[in-house]
Amino acid sequence: MDLEALGVVKSKDNKFAAWLNRGDSNNQVYFGIKDGEAKYTGMTRQPIKIRLSQHNKSGKGFLRLEVQYENLTRKQARAIEQYFIENGPNELNKINSIGQNNKYYKDALAWAKQYLESKGI
Repeated sequence: MDLEALGVVKSKDNKFAAWLNRGDSNNQVYFGIKDGEAKYTGMTRQPIKIRLSQHNKSGKGFLRLEVQYENLTRKQARAIEQYFIENGPNELNKINSIGQNNKYYKDALAWAKQYLESKGI
């Protein structure tokens, strides 16, 4: 994903941009729907039906998974997932996608916020 074209990263830290953009853009961020509401935020590069089956085998009981964003690198998807973990929906999330001790934690959340705002969120 070309961050310059999106106009969402104006970081002077080229290391952050390299970290964020590394890898294939084959990940998606989704919401787990339970009782008619988004209760969980996740990310995957697997087919969504397979991921739904995995969640439900572990007892989450989702009715469906709704893909929100696609064609993301793994780190971009992690940044968006962490943003939603901290700002909802996150009722069932137990693990942070990016820890607060990660040197790019603040940059990743700022990028995710700008990315989501560029998408009208």
